[in-house]
Amino acid sequence: MPHSYSRALWALPAALLLAPLGAALAQAPVISSVIPMANARAAARNSPVTVTFNQPLTAASAGALKVFSAQRGGLRSRGTTPAVASGSALSFAPSAYPFMPGETVQYTATTAAAGTGGVLAQGRVGQFTTATGGAGRGDFVLPATPPNTNVGSPKSIAIGDVDGDGDLDLITTNYYNAIAVLRNDGSGAFTRSSLVAVGNVVGNVSSLVLGDMDGDGDLDFAAVNREGGTVSVRLNDGSGTFTAPGTGPEIAVGTMAATAALCDVDGDGDLDLLCTTTGNNLVSIRLNNGAAVFAASATTPDIAVGDMPYGLTVGDIDGDGDLDVITANGNNATVSVRFNNGNGTFTAAGSNPNPSVASLPIHVALGDIDGDGDLDLLAMSDYTISIRMNDGLGNFTSPPTNPNQLAVGVGSVTTAIALSDVDSDGDLDLLATRQNAGFPYQYGLLCVRLNNGQGLFTPPATNANSDMGALPSGLAVGDVDGDGDVDAMATNGSSNTVTVRLNGGTALAAAAGRPAAPALALSPNPAPAGHGPTTLTGAVPNAPLTVLDALGRVLLTATADAAGTARLALPAGLPAGVYLVRSGGQVRRLVVE
Repeated sequence: MPHSYSRALWALPAALLLAPLGAALAQAPVISSVIPMANARAAARNSPVTVTFNQPLTAASAGALKVFSAQRGGLRSRGTTPAVASGSALSFAPSAYPFMPGETVQYTATTAAAGTGGVLAQGRVGQFTTATGGAGRGDFVLPATPPNTNVGSPKSIAIGDVDGDGDLDLITTNYYNAIAVLRNDGSGAFTRSSLVAVGNVVGNVSSLVLGDMDGDGDLDFAAVNREGGTVSVRLNDGSGTFTAPGTGPEIAVGTMAATAALCDVDGDGDLDLLCTTTGNNLVSIRLNNGAAVFAASATTPDIAVGDMPYGLTVGDIDGDGDLDVITANGNNATVSVRFNNGNGTFTAAGSNPNPSVASLPIHVALGDIDGDGDLDLLAMSDYTISIRMNDGLGNFTSPPTNPNQLAVGVGSVTTAIALSDVDSDGDLDLLATRQNAGFPYQYGLLCVRLNNGQGLFTPPATNANSDMGALPSGLAVGDVDGDGDVDAMATNGSSNTVTVRLNGGTALAAAAGRPAAPALALSPNPAPAGHGPTTLTGAVPNAPLTVLDALGRVLLTATADAAGTARLALPAGLPAGVYLVRSGGQVRRLVVE
């Protein structure tokens, strides 16, 4: 027995020394794998979210898995579609309806997960992006029925099914202390249905975000009131009617509030509120009690960041199972990186806590643009989009090529960016809205840049820039016409409208010679006893592929042939279990019996 263990044993009380040794050494459950992998960029829309532990779980542990959709249904693992505890796994399958194309799904395994040795010591939080499909190849066109959307000098926009009918609606900020709700008829045609009062200062509403803050299975919204330094919380009754909650409808966040995010920063299974404040250079943290009541806490203080932090994004950038924070600091040429300790307290990165980017960054976005499993960073300035690659530990550096991607052309003002797979090839492409230079800014464009799978963005062969109306500012992406690919919507500040562009695809697919990306398939799956060769089909021709174990360790690499096929000779003696096969941004599970 090691000396240190012996000394610890002698220090135990006598009562514990008389207890059975097995009970004294019982270990709390530990998470051994999560599928889909954290930060996956093309997870199957019907893929179960499965968290596997190192020991059997109690039946009551089913309530420990919380799965949040960003676009439809809010908290999905509830009511008639709960998570299931079976053996050593917690799992939620989106059986009622799949996740939406290209959306971000967030999950939390809370400390309510209990096994034979106790409870999970700390919640595990992560997110992934779902795959897109359909015929769209990033060729955005005007819909047959333009939206009826006089919404009153809009700036910010969010997208989600707010009325529960299965399609994605729009909500936008309105200059006159209101949020406009635009209902979708299912084809991508929108009609304004209501205005919801927020804030108390004219011209004050700067941004908004959708999320299920009260955990009842629909999407609520939080609107940022810049001059008032508050965030307005409005709860959805499930039909798209929003009302102020009885407690805490206006949340004080600090001087000159800017941009909000809803995410689970403390790992307790509900969505907390974060908001940048440019007046005091902070990210305010307001924890949710589970019923959409938000409050500051002395144990989770606000986060000090750089000068004038306007843009805000969250994601697990260091791979430790919690959500970290990045801000765009608009008064200098940096972004601030702050690591989550897992409980909602944050520290500056140990090295390079404020990476440099192009001057005066306004917005930031995170996504795995090079397919290596971690989240990379894009920072938007007036004329430039800076790209910074993650080493997996949250350290960001310039790529060897295109360190500052001039994605929208010199002489134009970039107003918003988004990462989404617009051509359905399994990687994240870049969308940016721009206002053309000159006075007045009478029109703007949607600029599309396609990813080669390794983080190099280039214009498509045709229609790289689509008309996006006058003074485009806010940008949202999602499948508003139900055809499986993602469309683009932007607010137009000078015309009081929303511009909708549907992802068409036919012309660009023919011009660029890029057919729809096939889905990866494995056969046989499960693999037979003895682990003979398994055949993979549907890969990108001549693309590399990797087989990983549940901990993300590489077991096998190979290359698909010209037909997108490969034979995987699994290692001899491979233990039974679930493995992952990854190629071209797609991931499939391989079961070994």
